[in-house]
Amino acid sequence: MKNRLFKSAAWMLASILAAPLAWGACLSGEAEPNNADTSANAGMCSGVAVSGSIASSSDYDWYKLDVAAPGAINISLAHDSGIDLDWYLYKSSGSYVAYRSTSANPETGSYSATTAGVYYVRVKSYSGAGRYTLNVTFPSSGTPGGGGTPTACTLPAAVNLGKTGNSTPKPSTTAGGAVLMGGGMDVDNAIKWMIGKSGGGDFVVLRSTGTNAYNDYIYGLGGVNSVQTLLITSTAQANDACVVQTIKNAGAVFMAGGNQADYVNYFKGQGVGTALNYLINTKFAPVGGTSAGMAIMGQYYHPGGAEVTTALLNPTTVAIGNNFLAYSPLANVVTEPHFIERLRQPRLSAFMASSIYNFSVPWQSMRGISADEATALAVDTNGLSKAFGTGKVNFVRATGAAETLSPGAALTWLVAQKALQVTEIPATLSGTNTFNLGTWTDTGGVTHYWYINNGSLTIN
Repeated sequence: MKNRLFKSAAWMLASILAAPLAWGACLSGEAEPNNADTSANAGMCSGVAVSGSIASSSDYDWYKLDVAAPGAINISLAHDSGIDLDWYLYKSSGSYVAYRSTSANPETGSYSATTAGVYYVRVKSYSGAGRYTLNVTFPSSGTPGGGGTPTACTLPAAVNLGKTGNSTPKPSTTAGGAVLMGGGMDVDNAIKWMIGKSGGGDFVVLRSTGTNAYNDYIYGLGGVNSVQTLLITSTAQANDACVVQTIKNAGAVFMAGGNQADYVNYFKGQGVGTALNYLINTKFAPVGGTSAGMAIMGQYYHPGGAEVTTALLNPTTVAIGNNFLAYSPLANVVTEPHFIERLRQPRLSAFMASSIYNFSVPWQSMRGISADEATALAVDTNGLSKAFGTGKVNFVRATGAAETLSPGAALTWLVAQKALQVTEIPATLSGTNTFNLGTWTDTGGVTHYWYINNGSLTIN
């Protein structure tokens, strides 16, 4: 069995530390020969994906890192399915100081560098041969919001639904944010909000069913270099090196509607999920979704399936997942699209109750956010949000603990008939009304309350 331990002085999560360089002359693809440290490929930029391939068990790919200061070196190696590639990190001399050698894909880990200087990353095969994408973030002299010059790669034919616009990828300086769209008619100004934060780069649409209809629509809104749709229907496709590279090179990513179970099954913990979290937390590029795409944006999410019509009768059994995407303003949040159209007040309440029970979330911390159809919430990195569209957005929090929340029992959550405080924000075409997720304050909203007695919800 392969060693499943990190070997380093201080290991950390590998997705949110160290910012990438500004766009410049950065390495984006390996160049042979690079089978030894003396012939290592130079020019790696922090946070810029490099694509390569391993031809055999004796093929090693070496990369040189110029680390400008002590700090975290974070490494992510995504590769084709059916093979197993590993990475090793070296100082300028001596044996490796860290490695990742498990069956995971991507292989991710971090090393706490105590000195500046030259470091090397070696990629090798444990079994099989194929393509990979290597992404390393490390202390550098650059600034956040950029990366190296992106290059095109060859996507699997079944994944690539085509591109509208410039065929040559464009570097861009991005700003973070998230869009929660409630389904139905798309909200132009919410998409334009994402475009504004994309820096005019390449816009990528992800879906597991459907067509490339978003390409012409989003490109027609103006301000982007291109729009490309990727249809991902398996974990093998989600771990494809070019798929991962295309997402990481994007200026913005939008997840279409469908069934969030597909996104959970194909994206979470795979190359696509890692790439999305890279955009959110390292590159600081906007990520959004509508319908099923909105449903997975919070820290907690319902993994899909049939409509839950009796959720309040036994909420502890309502399926809830966590830690798919890690956008800090949406911590402790569960989301609900198609809200008023499908009368989902009981379902959202059950999702909150299930999260509290199954993940031990304090009731004081748990939050719910819903959006009607043709409505979208745009959330910046500080938690300040705007409601675009024609419907309403609801922000829900508890005022006290549920009186009955236990297995096999109907939910009772009364708290003097004010168990859940609901702030309802009317959306406008220009996003006039706002809500601050950090301070839980609003402009233009109204407040009312929900409570649940023996599995029956009342709105007052």
